[in-house]
Amino acid sequence: MKIITLVMMIVLPIIGNAQIEATTEDGKAVLLYKNGTWEYVKEKHVQMAEVVDVEIEEGLTSESPLEELYYAESKRLVKYFGPIKGKIKGRAKCMIVDGQPKLFFQWEVGLLDSYRYFGHMKAGRKVTLKSKNGTLIELALTEDIDMEFVKKYNFSVLKGASQLSDVQFSLLMNSAISEIEVDWKKEPEAYPVNDPYYFSKTFMEILN
Repeated sequence: MKIITLVMMIVLPIIGNAQIEATTEDGKAVLLYKNGTWEYVKEKHVQMAEVVDVEIEEGLTSESPLEELYYAESKRLVKYFGPIKGKIKGRAKCMIVDGQPKLFFQWEVGLLDSYRYFGHMKAGRKVTLKSKNGTLIELALTEDIDMEFVKKYNFSVLKGASQLSDVQFSLLMNSAISEIEVDWKKEPEAYPVNDPYYFSKTFMEILN
């Protein structure tokens, strides 16, 4: 069994060293001191760390359904096709394979020649998960690399997956991912994520 320790940050309000807290007639909170002075309550906030152990059973294999992360404009596609047709859809699923956390990504582009704009899918392509507080989780797609062309519907499907180290998994479980940057061949592009807590929530679901 693998145990990964997560440090969860909790923000709590604290109040100064007053003796009594009271409420005025108009509903405002005040602090009363021994010397007879008073002041309105001003809350300060402190971060407290809660350490949580996440257990991954040895040999566990489980995965979530493939879900949409975003349907966003691609700067490069917009340049050629405009904002309506110049979009890319990003999907993902969370996986545990033989006790090892893993992320699978899939991109869908409404073009048969998407490689002209994004390059061919090859092992080593970088994907960076960016959190609201500035945390960066840099991944390299090394598994399940594939590229499909669906002529009937005139679109391309690009695929790739990355195993997560213990450090990457811990960061992911403790982060609200607001943006995903993909290092395409021509130039990197960043896309806003629909649900910042998708990864942490989904991994907890498949672990329970």
